[in-house]
Amino acid sequence: MRILRLISGKEAARAYPCATESPRPFWADGLELSQRWFAENLGKQVEGFHLEEGGKVIGHIYWAPSERALVPYRAEPGVAWLYCEWVQWAYRGRGCMRALFSTFLEHLKAEGYKGILVGATDYEGYMHHSHFERRGFQTIKGSNGARLMFLPLGQASVKVEPLKAKVACEGIAPVEVLVIGSLFCPVGAAAVLYLRKVAAEFGDQVILKEVPAGLEALASYGVADGIFINGEPRFFGPVTLAQVRATIEKALAETGAT
Repeated sequence: MRILRLISGKEAARAYPCATESPRPFWADGLELSQRWFAENLGKQVEGFHLEEGGKVIGHIYWAPSERALVPYRAEPGVAWLYCEWVQWAYRGRGCMRALFSTFLEHLKAEGYKGILVGATDYEGYMHHSHFERRGFQTIKGSNGARLMFLPLGQASVKVEPLKAKVACEGIAPVEVLVIGSLFCPVGAAAVLYLRKVAAEFGDQVILKEVPAGLEALASYGVADGIFINGEPRFFGPVTLAQVRATIEKALAETGAT
């Protein structure tokens, strides 16, 4: 095994080993879109480490400094935000994540970071809080299946507060779909691709607005990443094209437009 810090956009072509496992997950439809986003934003809104074996990327840690992190929080500078981590299922139980996280930790300590923040989940199999608790992370906020956790490095605590979402309908169509970011993860990117297709099918009954992820979007909407239909958040996790179409049809029916 070897661990590499990502420093060039060329490495984005091998990003997201979570979407290259066999059998191929259906939401990997968004892989190319996410890899393009990764290449454009590496060194800006995203940093990363890859774990390789036999020349194949089998794991990753993606993160960003708090000053540039695309998260719906305001945190003090000098803190690392851990976006996501993954080791392919076939390689689990061999200490791969332990080695990957240790390298990440050594890098942060050498750079003088104060600690690590992560949005952990209550969902087994993906960013579960128990994995972070075992490493010494402490829960500082928690609600609706998500937990904001902190691992102290240079200091014992961190100043962080959630942003208030400011998403509203513009009243320009029966169904208004607002996409903020949603390209970082292939799961979200696949949903975006499906939304583009479905919105086109309904013509001017469905308006799709895409806002690039960034600090400007954070300031305007208080949201770093998300999909909203008529002002309400939708699609938490993988969805199929059929599920996206059914959601849009239901929204149209609720407005009386169909």
